[in-house]
Amino acid sequence: TSSPPPPPPPPSPHLLEITMASNVIKKRLLILGGNGYVGQNICHAAVQSNSYASVRSLNRSGAPSPSSSPAHLSRSLSEVEWISGDVFDDAAREDAVSDADVVVSCIGAFGSNDFMQRVCGDATIGAIRTAKEKGVSAFGFVSSAQVYEGSMGLKLPKSAPMHGYFQGKLRAEEELQNSYPDGHVILRPGFIYGPRNVGGRTLPLQLVGGPISFVGTQLGPLSGLIQQLPFVGKEVSSMVPVDSLGRAMIQSLEDAALEKKGLVLDAEVIRIRGAE
Repeated sequence: TSSPPPPPPPPSPHLLEITMASNVIKKRLLILGGNGYVGQNICHAAVQSNSYASVRSLNRSGAPSPSSSPAHLSRSLSEVEWISGDVFDDAAREDAVSDADVVVSCIGAFGSNDFMQRVCGDATIGAIRTAKEKGVSAFGFVSSAQVYEGSMGLKLPKSAPMHGYFQGKLRAEEELQNSYPDGHVILRPGFIYGPRNVGGRTLPLQLVGGPISFVGTQLGPLSGLIQQLPFVGKEVSSMVPVDSLGRAMIQSLEDAALEKKGLVLDAEVIRIRGAE
């Protein structure tokens, strides 16, 4: 009698990796305010990561104009689906969120305190509640370095400039942590620097932010003294490159999904994660 044929060789590890990767169901990402300075860099990081089946952005003005986008972002931004709509419009917000698995809010603006409370707080709070209703699994938010216990920014009187900005961010953080205790990602940067297009011209904000950040974080005892200054010390030590912020947000959303926990990143962690 003939002996049975030998068993087939096991598949190579490389083939197994390809098979496993092909079985991963990619999620759909929605970015609120993606056509702004910070939002464009988060869109860019999301597209470059190749982690999402689609990257979409809801903005009042739709796609960013060519004059408002640095050249190095143009290819990635062309792959984003831009949706024109107001985040305060319930129907527009619900329609956009209903097609998303993960949502990121980078909505923010400066103005009167009432205006900042509405834009920096109410806009994201409404989006969080809609996302929760629609079954979105994770939510990311770009907050502020001044949102922490004991912050001078949170102690500003109601009449002071920036009171509405910091309080709005605080309220949005509280809503997010309550609604997504195991699926939130909160980034707390100070001044965000990098190439920024305004009126068709590129402002090299890194030439200002980079040196100040170095003085505030890398000069040992001198940096330590600067960091002890009320309000200013926190801002100087919390500056982050805008591209690092984008990468840190996308990487952290992936980590939060894997680890089933919420993440709050200060500027130092943003810089580290964004450099990976």
